[in-house]
Amino acid sequence: MNMELPEIVKRNCFACFGSLNEAERSVILLGEDAYRESLDLDNDDAPCWKIPSGESTTFVGWNPQCVPTLDYIVWKLENHVSNVRGEIK
Repeated sequence: MNMELPEIVKRNCFACFGSLNEAERSVILLGEDAYRESLDLDNDDAPCWKIPSGESTTFVGWNPQCVPTLDYIVWKLENHVSNVRGEIK
């Protein structure tokens, strides 16, 4: 796999990981397609569909997954940098 990292990630030498959640860090490390494949979204019994509360006695199956994209991560990091500088958009 040869993935081009966004410039904001290269520039900050992965220091940006402090402001990203686990899913976003995984997208940076694995790439968007590999991250989607790792979730096994087509399998109804995959761990990604388990409800965090552990609820399984009532309706089960509505645990929407947010799969971040590199574009979203770049937007988030750019806004974080702007906020740190005190710039308001």
